[in-house]
Amino acid sequence: MSVLGTARQIRRRLAWLHGRVSWTAALNLIRSGTALALQRERAGALPAMVKIDISPVCALACPACLHANPAGRNRPLLDRQSFHARQRMTREQFAGIIDEIRDHALAVSLYYYGDPLTHPDFAGLVRIASDAGLSTHASTHFSYRLTDEKLAAIVESGLSHLTVTVDGASQEVYAVTRVRGRLEWVLENLRRIAETKRALQRDTPVIEVQYLRHPHHPPDEGTRVEELARALGAETYSSYDGIYFDADGDLYNAVDTDLDVANPGAPKGASLIPHCHWPYSGAVIKYDGDVIPCCKWQEAQQYSDGDPRALGNVFKTPLREIWNGESYRNLRRVMRNPAAAGEKVAGCFCEGCPKLFATPSRLGEWEAQ
Repeated sequence: MSVLGTARQIRRRLAWLHGRVSWTAALNLIRSGTALALQRERAGALPAMVKIDISPVCALACPACLHANPAGRNRPLLDRQSFHARQRMTREQFAGIIDEIRDHALAVSLYYYGDPLTHPDFAGLVRIASDAGLSTHASTHFSYRLTDEKLAAIVESGLSHLTVTVDGASQEVYAVTRVRGRLEWVLENLRRIAETKRALQRDTPVIEVQYLRHPHHPPDEGTRVEELARALGAETYSSYDGIYFDADGDLYNAVDTDLDVANPGAPKGASLIPHCHWPYSGAVIKYDGDVIPCCKWQEAQQYSDGDPRALGNVFKTPLREIWNGESYRNLRRVMRNPAAAGEKVAGCFCEGCPKLFATPSRLGEWEAQ
């Protein structure tokens, strides 16, 4: 990702904070930033941004996602993905994580590869984090028949920022990449949650509509989506490049970047600053407690019978110990100079990642927004 792209992502995540930054969280961020700048092996006390996978379940089958229908895709890794309703974090497990990161983390994002609204206690989990003084973010396809009570619960939960993905201004365009989604439901929910906010006199959640540009879209599709979003009450709008087609005309899927099928080039050399900031700034905690360093690599292995290359499990070991344990410290060594890391890079979570390896193909475009 370019410097401009990184700055854009940092700016977007700062928008999630909505003014909630304790002095202890700010100090933790400063410590982590200092460790990044000086390429230290130990970061702050805890990650500044935490993504919690409350449930990986999703009702859609978007072609770029692990939930895509594998039929005819010729992707064995896609066939190996396994999702079921029991894959969800309990209220007690979630509360335990929040108790540990409160006063240290800046924000919590309640999703990874599922839609967070599939969790039956989504609003309750948000309330736990919000009551702990944490800013909270969620991203959803919003293609549900939501009751007034459900929408009111989301608004009253204290959710700081809500991203709604709207990849088209018509059902015909939208349905190509939001398979099984109903655009009419999405737009109706957008209108009603904005109305609910006004009725309850709440400033949050800030409603963001996110549009992903795809090769099959008409040139003015983004403009049409933005006009719809503004008319329905969205406060912010963002647009990014979405999935691309491969040489055979098939749509990219998240498994296409996995080491089992991709061929990364040689590891990159030394850099003035670490090649990636994620081992210093954030962590992903899966529904089963496994901790992984980012949400854009090793994706194909996280819900299959493969090796997730987890750095620890918060249901067995405190996150504080994992964050500066040997596995995380090893990742930070690799970030300095992958070419000189030798055996430290082989078998670690980041092996083959385009941030660390010179990728010879469109694999380098994996960095979705």
